[in-house]
Amino acid sequence: MKRVLNLAAVVVMAGFLGGCGPGESGGNFEDVDELREAFADAGGTCDDWNQTDTVAGALQSGECSSTSQLSVFKDASGVQYQITEVKKSDRAEGMGDWLTGENWIIATDGSTENATDLQAEFGGQVVSFKEAG
Repeated sequence: MKRVLNLAAVVVMAGFLGGCGPGESGGNFEDVDELREAFADAGGTCDDWNQTDTVAGALQSGECSSTSQLSVFKDASGVQYQITEVKKSDRAEGMGDWLTGENWIIATDGSTENATDLQAEFGGQVVSFKEAG
């Protein structure tokens, strides 16, 4: 009987730990369609999907609207390269916050989706392009 109770305690604990919310990294995605589905499940609006594959360095990319762009990269170094390139360019001015993960970026302008709100459901890290003032 003690063994059954111990097993039950382990199962309950695993359930609590597994249900603590999204992982800090936000996970890894095989393709942009998988990222789009997760984005929508987290509350993102993506009624007008258009896979464009125009983001430099991304394996795949697309737009949910003129305000949200989703990109999947080979690995974290691709994500970091994209962040660095945008931050050192004049494109960073006026850019909204991004939600980033192991191999993906969700770029929003903040008008329909907010990266911080999405992070609560999705996981990942918010990257801001606003100048510290």
